[in-house]
Amino acid sequence: METRTDEELIVRKSRAAKLGSGAGFILILSGLILLWVPWGSPWSYLVVLLGFLIGSVGNRQMNRWANEPRADQVLSRALRGFDDRHYLYNYILPADHVLLAPYGLFVIKAKGVEGRIRCLKDRWQRDFSLLRLLRGFAPEPLGNPTEEARREVERLRRYIAQRLPGEGVEVKGVIIFTHPQVELEVGGATLPAMPLRSLKSYLRKAAGGEEMAEGIRKELVRVFDEAAT
Repeated sequence: METRTDEELIVRKSRAAKLGSGAGFILILSGLILLWVPWGSPWSYLVVLLGFLIGSVGNRQMNRWANEPRADQVLSRALRGFDDRHYLYNYILPADHVLLAPYGLFVIKAKGVEGRIRCLKDRWQRDFSLLRLLRGFAPEPLGNPTEEARREVERLRRYIAQRLPGEGVEVKGVIIFTHPQVELEVGGATLPAMPLRSLKSYLRKAAGGEEMAEGIRKELVRVFDEAAT
């Protein structure tokens, strides 16, 4: 399998995340110190709140860009063994993770959340965990993976239509939960949703269908590789 990843973007995002996380910690510490200053008490709560907000954003971005294994690394390892007609694009296209295979084009929406996750007719819920809350602020939110994947699929469709007008390339969406300690209960979801360990079997089943026209696949490789340069 061929993998293309925007490493420079990862470095930039990682640096920004570390700065945000560090700035948040410094602000929280400064706010606590202000409690002992006679004139500082009215300002201490504001400084602590500001530090918490900045630190939360920084920590969330740290989980995405700095802490390993990142989503791109997990997906690359999970897809090892596929032949060189498979291309995985990370952080290069309008969708974070795009797999171009002989049998289709897939937007992979990777979610790193853990715990028990339920989905009923595209309504997502996650069991509350006090332990998860105490381990650190700003864990990755569950959100609505179906809507997030749909938006990425639509952005990629428009991107392709602008560069390959008239081809009508089908873009499929799949939701992958990468955390090893996730428990999924999915019923009636309009997009496939599964743990990481099921991704290969899902793609092998997809390979049994009609293959993409070779000319279109090569054109997609060309367009996507141009975005990677």
